[in-house]
Parts: sequence; structure tokens; C-alpha cells
Amino acid sequence: MSTPAEQNPKPVEETPADKPVDTPEKTEEEKKKEEEEKTKEEEEKEAARVAKQCADIIERSLQQIQPILEVMTEHLNKAASKPKDEVDEEKLVETVQPLIEQATGILKDTHGQIKGADPSGKVQSRAKQNSAEGRNSTPDEQRLADGLAKLTGDVTKAIENAKEKLKGMPHAKNKLGPLLAMLQDPLFQILSAVGLLLNGVLTLVGNILNGLGLGGIVGGLLKGLQLDKLLGGLGLGGLGKALGGGKK
Repeated sequence: MSTPAEQNPKPVEETPADKPVDTPEKTEEEKKKEEEEKTKEEEEKEAARVAKQCADIIERSLQQIQPILEVMTEHLNKAASKPKDEVDEEKLVETVQPLIEQATGILKDTHGQIKGADPSGKVQSRAKQNSAEGRNSTPDEQRLADGLAKLTGDVTKAIENAKEKLKGMPHAKNKLGPLLAMLQDPLFQILSAVGLLLNGVLTLVGNILNGLGLGGIVGGLLKGLQLDKLLGGLGLGGLGKALGGGKK
């Protein structure tokens, strides 16, 4: 038979460790700060994705265009090394024109892919609002800058070499000169598109080109086409400024 104490056991008192902890409610300021940090983290992840995607696009473009530029340069160098009366300018045009057009097509396609890397426009919007100065570039941004500098350097050297070799060939110069100008356009559109997405990358590109001794050539092209002013107007003056110290 149970005792009265057993029938009516005393309630077990909660120890301090058992008691639920009252979590202080977050202030509006704390909630806002948390939300801003979350948004910033998401934006940085998206920018990192875009940098990687753009770097991959530029590397593929390089693999496609380099052999074409090399063949184009070889044909022009070979023609220029011959006595003028032995050069078949029409044949040279027939050989080089499709190469220039093919290279231009690759660059146009590359530009389209770069623009498509940020379909929502969020990364571009963030780039307009935030300056990249004062922070280190990410590995993918550096890889993108390296690839972009290589692409810019290779295309620019091929164009400048072609212009030089065509000086003594009036017919070929008349036919190929406008095509060489068209080859420049998508290259600088690519530079602008990357700059609009990722602040700071164009400054890296300019520094790399200077290191390769190509800053003066690319800077001269920018100024000649008044693209330095255009880039500056878009807030992308980093490339022009970096190339300002290039070798002339």
C-alpha cells in the first residue's frame, strides 16, 4: 500500500540549467545589419561565379583565335618579305580576309557570352555601386585579367603587324584595312563588358599589358578610337589610367 507521499509526489523544481533561456529580441538595426550581410554574401558569391565564367570564356576564346592570328601573321610576313613585283596582292587578300573574318566572329561570340554571364544584371548593378579599390582580387579575377590581357595583346599585335606589312601593298591595304578595324571593335566591347561586371579587372589588365611592354600600343589604339574617353564615361577609366604609364 502506497503512502500519501508516494501518491502525491512533489513537483520536480527546474534547475537554472533546465529553464528555457529567454532570447532577447533583435532590434530593427540588428535585423537590418543581418539582412545587409546576407545580401552582400550572396552578391559576392554571384560575382565570383561571373568571374569564373568569364575567365573560362576568355580562355576558350584564346584557344580558338590564337592559331588563326598566327596563320594570318605568317601569310602577311611572308608576302612582305618578297620583292614588291613578286607579291600577288589579290591572292593575299583571298587568303587573309577569311582569317580576319573568322577571328572577328570569335570575338563577337565571346562578347555575347560575356554579356550573357550576368542575365539578371545584379552583378553589373553591384559593380556600379561599389568600388573594387582597396581589396585584393580573387584568383578567378586574376585569371580573367591574365586571359584578357593575353587576348588583348595577341589581337593588338596581330593588327599592328598587319597594318605595318600592308603599307607597301595598296590593293591589299585597301581591302584588308577596314576588316582590321572591324577586328578591333569586338575586342574593346569585350573589355567594356568585363569592366562593367567586375570593377578592378581592367586595371589589372592594364598593369599586365604594361609589364609585357604592350601598354603603349593598346593605349594608343584606345586614344585613336577615342575609347579611352568612352571607358572613362562609363566609369571604367582604370584601363586607360593603367596604360598611361605604358611603354611608348
